[in-house]
Amino acid sequence: MYLPLILALVLSQIPDAPVAKPQTEAPGSQPAPSSVSFELEGDKLGESLAAFKAQHPKAQCDASQKTRTSCYQWAEVAILGLIAHPDSGCNLKKRYAAECLEGLTARFTDERLVSLVYSVAGADRSAAAAALRKKFGAPTLESREATVWNSGNSSASVVAGKGDMPDSAAPALLTISISVTN
Repeated sequence: MYLPLILALVLSQIPDAPVAKPQTEAPGSQPAPSSVSFELEGDKLGESLAAFKAQHPKAQCDASQKTRTSCYQWAEVAILGLIAHPDSGCNLKKRYAAECLEGLTARFTDERLVSLVYSVAGADRSAAAAALRKKFGAPTLESREATVWNSGNSSASVVAGKGDMPDSAAPALLTISISVTN
């Protein structure tokens, strides 16, 4: 069940690809990944916890650790035209339950956004990857299960997978994320 998230984390650790010599860009061409600031649905890495809460008033946050906060939202979560359909009873106590895997998860360190993950049911990442290619340019890595962009100490990814669910009928999850590595 955590395979997509683990895969995204592992892939985010891949170093940047070698940078080619600068070339003159044609008008309307996509920016190089090294010049991209990763953002999803109006949230940017490094934004404040207060700004996130203002944009996501339905998010539930757990600030039980001194310098780290995790926020989750299950209601009304959508990204790139894909809509999350978690159980209506999802809350902080049930956040790891199979029926609550879809939604939005944001992690903060010292009240700054370091990770944002959207999870929705789905196995085809092609439309989401194409939309992010338009935003972020050519990916650093592309495989059958994932598309990854790296820029400095941050990354973005689209990962499709079934996870570690023991039930073979478990839905495939599509995770779209941005994160900072320290």
